[in-house]
Amino acid sequence: MNNLVDHFNTSQVDSLPGVLEFRWTEASKGLVRGGFEVAAKHFSPHGLLHGAAIVALADSACGFGCLASLPEGARGFATSELKTNFIGTAREGRVSCEARLVHAGRTTQVWDAEIRSEASGRTIALFRCTQMLLYPAASAGGRQTSTEQS
Repeated sequence: MNNLVDHFNTSQVDSLPGVLEFRWTEASKGLVRGGFEVAAKHFSPHGLLHGAAIVALADSACGFGCLASLPEGARGFATSELKTNFIGTAREGRVSCEARLVHAGRTTQVWDAEIRSEASGRTIALFRCTQMLLYPAASAGGRQTSTEQS
């Protein structure tokens, strides 16, 4: 494992990705891979893999990827839009995710993720999100600029 993978796996303890037992296996600028072993906690009350578990996996992968890919001066990000197409499911085995940076701007990043059932080898969801990049507030002589006042 690399330092980013170790950091991401450690930092998610006691948060949603940690509770859902996501494990990251690869992380670099523009790319994150990981997944989870399907367990009862990932199912809806009527016995299907819960869509929220898939969205959480993809959004977490893209979020960690965004952190690894921030441009100079950026201090963080906020998800401004996400979309998921569900095209399959998994009932057992490992669900994997590969997230890739498709647009690296100064104010936004766009990420795509493919989520697969390793048992069937099939894609079960396609995900896209836009991340708004956050920068420290600029100041003029210790005062907020007009765009910061509101």
